[in-house]
Amino acid sequence: MKKDVLFIMGMGGPDSIEAIEPFLFNLFSDRDIINFHVGNILQKFIAKKIAAKRSKKLSPEYLKMGYNGASPQNIIHRRIFKALEKYYIDLTGRQLMVIEANCYYHPFFDEALEVLKNTECNRVIFTTVYPQYSLTTVEACFNRLAKMYNISGSNKYKSVVIPYWYENEKYCKALSKRILKAAEKLNKDIKDCHVLYSAHSVPMSYIEKGDPYPEHIKNHIYIINKMTGIKSFETAYQSKVGPVKWMQPAMIDILESYKDKNIDNIIIVPISFISDHIETLIELDEQLMPILKNAGKNIVRIESLNDSPDFIEALSDVINI
Repeated sequence: MKKDVLFIMGMGGPDSIEAIEPFLFNLFSDRDIINFHVGNILQKFIAKKIAAKRSKKLSPEYLKMGYNGASPQNIIHRRIFKALEKYYIDLTGRQLMVIEANCYYHPFFDEALEVLKNTECNRVIFTTVYPQYSLTTVEACFNRLAKMYNISGSNKYKSVVIPYWYENEKYCKALSKRILKAAEKLNKDIKDCHVLYSAHSVPMSYIEKGDPYPEHIKNHIYIINKMTGIKSFETAYQSKVGPVKWMQPAMIDILESYKDKNIDNIIIVPISFISDHIETLIELDEQLMPILKNAGKNIVRIESLNDSPDFIEALSDVINI
């Protein structure tokens, strides 16, 4: 039987309470994703300070999410990959092996490439867990891959590169289905709801370099709005960290502004997230959405895709090229 490998890249996440600080240090030390515009040694010094401070703050939040202190996305992504391997063989008649490669915590790129080097297959599909392309995520992953790929001895296979996949019809339909379900939960027609798209923020220095991320977010929202019939919507950004300027408007500012506006029946759509993690379960659900709930507004977040059958079908469609 023919065998494909999906080499899927991402930032990764801590797998225990003890791993939070080293994960954050690795993240904030990487000048390719967050550049404090200081020297390398000083950036590492700042990263160490930020990681120590934020890990103390975040540890209770990670425990609260119910994954024994690990990042939910670690567990959920691996469920996705397992389900994808099973679905892919039924769809294509080819075996699929998923190899995960992370920038900031295990399995790291060198570990993943060692697995790939020792795997016999017909072709390798390279992509990331990010639907939209950004210099801070997709390009950072592919740059890391490029630095290590040839010297790893893994470059002997036919390969396919998928830099982004937000336009995939089945993926967009899976998101649209959850938006319409959220409108039903509010007992409203979608045309009578206000959709607030939430995307992970990016440092402005990358936008100024021509990062395609804002345009991809805009295009993705256009596709979803057309599929669902959404009339009222806005986009905001979350998860700003560190002493640099980030994309605006911030989610917290938009939600605060809604308290005094005639805007209700609000549906939060995390447009750049494929699974639950700290940004959805804590930042959105526990810190941001209560701003409007406590003001008497009707507000819901769509169900995350996670390892749902329709999302697995969509991912299979993305990589079956």
